[in-house]
Amino acid sequence: MIGTLINTRRETDGSVVVEIRGDIDVSSADRLRQILVDTATRLRPPRVVIDLLYLTFIDSVGIGALVAGRNAARTVGIGFTLQNPNAFVIDRLHQTGLYNALTGDR
Repeated sequence: MIGTLINTRRETDGSVVVEIRGDIDVSSADRLRQILVDTATRLRPPRVVIDLLYLTFIDSVGIGALVAGRNAARTVGIGFTLQNPNAFVIDRLHQTGLYNALTGDR
């Protein structure tokens, strides 16, 4: 793999989808955190959707980046949700107690 790819796109309803391909770990988590926080606080779409269909691995630092994005979205009053988490991600989120907080539109 060439590395972690993080792409953003705006949907017709104004939501921003952040698609992650590859691993989110200590080497890529800061970049993801910055993208999520900036998307929430600068663009302020009605909702930020994190598409994890092509995510292959996430560690605790990566989960922390997702939490930072969710917190930024909540601060400005916009929705934040994960889409297409695989079994590994679901298991990690349950282990940390963050599954409901990150998969629901809060």
